[in-house]
Amino acid sequence: MNSQKFFYIFIPFKLAQGCVSILIPLLIVEFGGKAKEVGIVLGLYTAVLMIGTVFWGKISDKFKKRKSCILIGFSGAFLLYFFLSMATTLFHVIVIQTFFAFFIAAEIPVTTVYILRSTTKFYWDEAISRFNKIIGWAWVTGLGIGAIALFFVSIQNLFLINSIISAISLILGFKYLKQKPIQINRRAFKLRLTQIVERARYMPNYLIHLPTIRMTGNKKINSFFISVFLLLMASSLVMTPIIPYLKMLGVGSSVCFLAGFMHSSAAALMYQRTGRAIYKNGTLKMLKYGIVSRGALSLLMVGLILYKEIAVGIILIYAVLGITWSYIIIPSFSYMSKTAEKDREGGAFGAFNFFYSFGLLAGNFLSGIIVDLFGYEVDIFLAVILLLIVILNLKNSKIEEKKIDLKKIYG
Repeated sequence: MNSQKFFYIFIPFKLAQGCVSILIPLLIVEFGGKAKEVGIVLGLYTAVLMIGTVFWGKISDKFKKRKSCILIGFSGAFLLYFFLSMATTLFHVIVIQTFFAFFIAAEIPVTTVYILRSTTKFYWDEAISRFNKIIGWAWVTGLGIGAIALFFVSIQNLFLINSIISAISLILGFKYLKQKPIQINRRAFKLRLTQIVERARYMPNYLIHLPTIRMTGNKKINSFFISVFLLLMASSLVMTPIIPYLKMLGVGSSVCFLAGFMHSSAAALMYQRTGRAIYKNGTLKMLKYGIVSRGALSLLMVGLILYKEIAVGIILIYAVLGITWSYIIIPSFSYMSKTAEKDREGGAFGAFNFFYSFGLLAGNFLSGIIVDLFGYEVDIFLAVILLLIVILNLKNSKIEEKKIDLKKIYG
């Protein structure tokens, strides 16, 4: 496993990304933006990532320069945060964020492939879980640093600090990453311009293929894809406006960072436990636990908003929602791994990735508009309705699963 030492090269990069994930909404609010503007900026960022990942994926296949693509992604983050530190208007934020998203996208479709091709096939699961554990806690650490740093520096200066932190990954990557001869023919996956990939903000780097929007011939899987789209759209409706809403209630920027830290920590702590629980309870059952829990917590948040707009209560609910995220994303990947046909896994995961990312994109755009026009309560109620539809629709996606003795796996 010595070949996996390069995992640590990604720590500064992910640490900066974790910090900036809260800084972006805070900067937008500081420049007079509201939930609508936050949703637009995040939506545009995701849309450019969709285009960028397809482009860089083809480039990496053609020239076999995986290291170069990863370094371009590191460089994109370094330059993005540097120029955001000098932004003075909301328009500057939109232009800078959207432009450099294209370069950050270079890292997304290549990193997991690089990891798998640097590891013996027998250890793939261990390698992916270890990598995501490392970058997950790096993300959380970034949130913690941001919460403390804002007591001493401005938002703009914190962007500059994150730019310097990202540069560390860039320097280490130049020195220690190697150009490995990775042979993957993505033509077999029938790439299209409308293809998209996952957002690192919401989940670890599990996927290794650029996705396609082609549906499968399996009605159960197609129904599951629809559920994924609605589920991720509902999640965006709830999550995207939280930081602007807390700022509206007068919550300080450091406390917003603390809320993000609690949320991400709760998710990171539960990933491995959720994976083990699937063996005992089944994939769809665990997924339903996550959906029902998320819906119940969302309704509780509505109650707090309608009653007294208690910021502390909303922050606590936001933190617990991190646990429900692990109950959603891990079973979703488990379901796809169990239903994908042999030698067609790339197409299956690609279709899954399309509906996942398109749900996030739709939720980002809609959430800000709904909150500004009708209020956060209506936004959450719509999310809960979508979650209820998902629960009902999952009945069409049932699969047979064998029980596995956990003691034989974990001891």
